[in-house]
This record gives sequence, C-alpha cells and structure tokens, in this order.
Amino acid sequence: MRAAHPDSALADADRFGREALGPVFAEFCLRLWLTERFLPDAEDATLLFCARGGLRLKVLYERFLARTGLPGRVPRAALMVSRLVAARAALQPPSEGVLSELGREFAGRPMTEVAAALAQRGDLDLPAAWDAPFAGDRFAALLTADEPAAAALRAAVAEQDVRFRRHLDACTGGRRHGLLVDTGLYGSTVRLLQDGIPAMGWSGLQFARSNYKRLPTPHFARTLGLSVESDSYRPWEVSTAALRFWHLIEAALEPDLPSVRVFADSVGDAPPRANLEVAGWEARIGPAGPGLFAGALAHIETLRPDDLPRIPAEAARGWRAFKRAVVWPDARMVAALELADRSRDFGRLDTVAQFSEPGGTLARIRDSLWREGALVRCFPRAGRAGLVLLEIAHAARTLRLQLSAVRRTARPARQGAP
Repeated sequence: MRAAHPDSALADADRFGREALGPVFAEFCLRLWLTERFLPDAEDATLLFCARGGLRLKVLYERFLARTGLPGRVPRAALMVSRLVAARAALQPPSEGVLSELGREFAGRPMTEVAAALAQRGDLDLPAAWDAPFAGDRFAALLTADEPAAAALRAAVAEQDVRFRRHLDACTGGRRHGLLVDTGLYGSTVRLLQDGIPAMGWSGLQFARSNYKRLPTPHFARTLGLSVESDSYRPWEVSTAALRFWHLIEAALEPDLPSVRVFADSVGDAPPRANLEVAGWEARIGPAGPGLFAGALAHIETLRPDDLPRIPAEAARGWRAFKRAVVWPDARMVAALELADRSRDFGRLDTVAQFSEPGGTLARIRDSLWREGALVRCFPRAGRAGLVLLEIAHAARTLRLQLSAVRRTARPARQGAP
C-alpha cells in the first residue's frame, strides 16, 4: 500500500475530528450536562475529570458550556488518578476487585512484576516465592505476610496512597460524592475506589461502558456510558463501532503526558503533586497542531446556543461517519487514523504498536489493535471483501451471544413454573 503524505494524513485526521468526533463529543457534553443538571445531591458532588483522557474531556466540556451558555451546577476538578493509583487504595487488605484487576492485567506474569508496578521501586528484594506467576489468593497471602520485604512493599504502597488521598481531598473540597468523568470502558477506577475509599460515594460518567473484561460488574449500577453502553460491537447499533477501534477514542483524548504513577510529597500547603504534573502540563492538554483532538475541539468552538436542538442529529451523522471510517476504511483513512504506539499502562513503560508485525498475515491482522485497518494494509485490493466477511462474522457472533443470554434468562423462569 502506498503511504500517504504525512501532511495529507494529518489534514484527513483533523477533518475526521471535525466531522465525526466533534459532533459525537458535543452530544457527550450535552448528556453530561443533563446528568449534572438533574443530580439530586449536586451540593455535595464534584465532577472529577480523570487523568489522562478525562483532562481533555474537561477542556471539551468547559468549551461546550462557554459556547452554548449552559450553566454548570457542580464544581469541576482534574483528578490525578490511574488504575494503578486506584489499585493502591484497595490493597490493604486486598479487595476482590483489585485481585481480579491484577489477575487480568498480569496474567502469567511473576508477582515481583506486580509488586514493582505497585511500589514503583526496584529495590524491594522480595523472596523467591514472589517469582511465581500471579495468583490472587497467593498474592494476598504474600502481601500480608509478617516479613521485611512484604512490610516494605506495604509501606511503599501506603505512602503513595496517603498522598493520593490528600490530593483527592484537595479536589473535592470536602464534598462526599465523586463523579469520575473518564473515557471508559470497564470502569476499573470506579470499582477500585469504591472498594478502597467507601466513605466517599462514587459514580462513573464515562464516554463508553463495556464489560469487555468479562469480570463481575458490581460498579455498573453507578457507572454510565453516556455515549455507548454495550459489551460488544453490534453492527446494527452504529455507536458500538467505537468498540471496534476503541484506541482511536483514547488516542484522541489522551494528551502527550505520562500516566499517573507516583505523587511527590507536599510542599508547604500545596497538595501532593503527581508525576504527570510536569512544568507546563496544563498547556499540553490542548492540541499541539492539526489532528483528531484539534478537529473535535474546533467543532465545539463553532457551537452556539441555537445549535442545542440539533446536537443529537449531528451526533447521529458523526457516528455514521465514524463507522464508515473504522469498519469500512479505505487506504486513505487507514493512513489518517494511524496512531502512535499505545502504552500498556498500570505502571509499566512498554508499549504496543497499533499494527502487529510479527507472524504471518492472518496473525498480523488478528493481533492488531484495529483489525479492519490491518486488513486493508495487508490486502489493499481485496480488503473490501475481507471487511464484508469480518462484518458478517461480528453479526453472527453477536446474535449467538444474544441468543445465549435469552436462553439463560428463560431457563430459571421455566424451572420456577408450576
């Protein structure tokens, strides 16, 4: 496939931001405002925009309010948090939720790696038992053991957790309901903070909510996907196309800033400072030039109060444009939506490429973050037929899942019948 000129790809990405992402994000902002507007305990609540993606959602929301004239009712703050930070809050003692999250994130990895991520230290000198692959019950036993290395790990975790809680107190100003505004999908941060800091009331207001992890969802009762709610892609529901290339949403919304891993201790009366808060970090939330986020923000800047009634219809058109680009891409759109390598996160610095390179052609498509894009890259001429087959496969899989759910629901009813 012939590579697109970088300037052309950048212009196409900016246009996609204006025509697809901008209207979709405008609808998200409107739904967020409606949630805030009718919140029963608004006087005791704070909108906590979570680093990193939430920081740009905060920019979009504040520009949306300014352009449309809608009044904000709930205080807003930028919360320096990540799944790693939230996990520390639920570790002493380890909750079922944090063990489940760690088990998925570090499946097959040694528990020394888990400890290093949590402590962000390489000098713990853990005993040989920690070299075993992660297992929740074994990890909990090792963490709570009465021995020096475990005590050092607990102390490192507790020190960081105390600093985060002081930062949280500064953000909420004593209010007891934290509404976490973030991208999505599963809402791990909501679940972990709910487990670790139960004195606070927690809710999640996410762009999308999806149980793609297939884990228990006790937090879904208080977690909303304001734009998307689905556990899988459904070809007949256009907004679920976001789940076919979720990393695109994250890439548009995550600024070029590091994930929150550690907090420095307070200086004077100032709250602890996260590693994300480097010099000039606020300016780096905005776009550095043309691209996905710049285009989306440019669309928000065009809004006027009279445009409010048209936002749902414009969002529907934006979603259709999104699906065309993601599910039925051509070579030009594949070039426009090529992303930088994605971080594995959870305290680790290694990354994952958008398009997998090792292995045969089918393996490269299967292991890529965007399979439709990878298919078109591998088969520039025959790719369209492959996209049709891929769409049929997704439709069949979703229908099977829905049929299985109907049968599971019907079975107890039949068993209870006289």
